[in-house]
Amino acid sequence: MKWMSKRFTFVVIPDANQTVQRYRVTGLILTLIPITIILLTICSILFIYLFSGKVAHLKDLSNQLASSEENYELLLTERDEIIGTLEADLFAVSVQAEQVRSKLTDISELELQLKEIAGIEDSTVRISSSSPTDKGGTGGEEIPLLSSTTNAKADHTLQNLTTMSLAMDDMKPSLEATIKGIKKYQYILEITPTIWPADSRKITSTFGVRRDPFSGRSSLHSGLDLGGDRGDPIYASANGVITLSENTYPQGNNIIIDHGRGIETRYLHLNKRLVEVGDKVTKGQLIGELGNTGRSTGPHLHYEVIVNGTQVDPRPYIKEDREDK
Repeated sequence: MKWMSKRFTFVVIPDANQTVQRYRVTGLILTLIPITIILLTICSILFIYLFSGKVAHLKDLSNQLASSEENYELLLTERDEIIGTLEADLFAVSVQAEQVRSKLTDISELELQLKEIAGIEDSTVRISSSSPTDKGGTGGEEIPLLSSTTNAKADHTLQNLTTMSLAMDDMKPSLEATIKGIKKYQYILEITPTIWPADSRKITSTFGVRRDPFSGRSSLHSGLDLGGDRGDPIYASANGVITLSENTYPQGNNIIIDHGRGIETRYLHLNKRLVEVGDKVTKGQLIGELGNTGRSTGPHLHYEVIVNGTQVDPRPYIKEDREDK
């Protein structure tokens, strides 16, 4: 402690012509000076150490930030590309949905025409552009993923697809009913005598009152006479069952076909009969040969259409050729 209180004198001698400088300090000051220098040195070393660590950490953070920015830019680029692709695909799907919807509308119109042909009452709900659902409420937060134009296109396409799905669900039973009606219509066409019973179109005598070629008196001619050559093919004018196949006078070789629904056809003066009673025949099937048997003046076919037991004029029934049926 005595050393600390002692005073020391420091003499500074400048140039020879200047006054000598004397500085007196205590031992305490002499002790504090080196301690201060040592503390400052230690602090400087710690500061440099800590600062260099922070600099390295900041550099790493800067590198990570730069890498994150680069990755983010890549993600944005990929997102833009994906959105562009989705928008292109959505546009293509939208166009296809419109085309399918148009085709469904055409099919619906064709179905309506078929129903009109078959005489089926139409109760089908037509495909429209209205919203498929009008009842109830909806809610929730809207989070736009694409542009408003794209979202509108997506909503419109979804609406079209939903409408088409509902329309197709409704169309199935309607088409089944239409098919059933068309099959019934086809069946009626098949059992209705609508084709020429012979290849010849030469009418030698019409249905109605005429002068009898044998007696010369007026009489009712109950059928249509078609001229031709002996052996020419004779066809069934509709589907049916053979109820008569015999050779009698004055009919000669003759055949009767029952077509159902009260309609029959009869074929007289045949050269040959190729079917027997009970045989089922189809429209256009060969059933005999044109001839000159029975009360006849020459080779021809006498063709009758009988409705509920009464002969009627066959000409309104003949609508098509055998090849066109």
